[in-house]
Amino acid sequence: MPPRGGAHRSREASAVATTDNTIERFFRSGLKLGHLRILVTLGELRQVTRVAAAFHVTQPAISKQIAEVEEALGAPVVQRVGNAVELTGIGRVLVERGTEILRQIELARRDVSALTAGTAGHVRFGAVVTIPQPLIAHAVELFTRRAPTASFSFVEATLDRLLKMMDEGNLDLALGRNRVTGHLPVMRHESLHHEPFVFVVGARHALGGPDTVVSWDDLHDVRWITPMRGSPAFATMVEMLAEHGVTLHHPAIESSSLALNLSLLRGGDFVSILPLSLARRYVQRGSMRVLPLPPLAPLGEAILYWREDTTTPAAQLFAACLRESSAELIEAG
Repeated sequence: MPPRGGAHRSREASAVATTDNTIERFFRSGLKLGHLRILVTLGELRQVTRVAAAFHVTQPAISKQIAEVEEALGAPVVQRVGNAVELTGIGRVLVERGTEILRQIELARRDVSALTAGTAGHVRFGAVVTIPQPLIAHAVELFTRRAPTASFSFVEATLDRLLKMMDEGNLDLALGRNRVTGHLPVMRHESLHHEPFVFVVGARHALGGPDTVVSWDDLHDVRWITPMRGSPAFATMVEMLAEHGVTLHHPAIESSSLALNLSLLRGGDFVSILPLSLARRYVQRGSMRVLPLPPLAPLGEAILYWREDTTTPAAQLFAACLRESSAELIEAG
């Protein structure tokens, strides 16, 4: 005679196996990209009517797609709450994973499109030293993958020098921290992202203690590391300090070398400015402190410059890679 409850356990095991088979079939052949796009959009807009408008179809057409997903999966992915819909736990998983899947497919589309176009040529690109290196490095990686037959050169300099090189036809694209006008009429610019510039000191500086109270008055007699005199960044920094009654009395170190600036800051004798994303890395390592003062907002943008009359397909592709890399930097922040 079989053990008591054995038949019940057998039915439970059978039901679990059936569910597993249904889920397996759903992910092997039932789930379509169209389903994922609808679910991800529904997660953002939360109303079927809005999703229908976004896809330029009728509301019943969207409802039918959702019903297909639920029937194939054997479980609900949405539930109605008033006039809106909310994702179930299963729905949220599909949207979260689906968002990344769609992102990877879009990246594959861009790679294949660029390779099919056979983009070639040479891109000459320059940036100021305060642009985060991960932004540039990732853009270069994207570019070399999508245009393997193209070549690339890079230079670091002050923005005024980079724009002069562009005026002279020796540079295709430049990335700076200031909006500059008065150059050639064919010069164009675009803001890629915005992050604050902050005042920083080394952890061994007199103002470097985590609990040390700091005001603008404390900056009167410090030693400074500044951008190069005459550069837009220098003018912006001096202007902001002047607004708070601070003048650069002490002899300052003017430097466009990020490596030198970081080394001097870590030594503990100087005050300078850095983009927050860079400063945060050294704060986490315990070698730097961000002073509790308002940031330099005008320096926070990363501005891409190019000449409209000489833009090549390769330069356009690298500009697109910079935009993509910048967007990922913002998401990571």
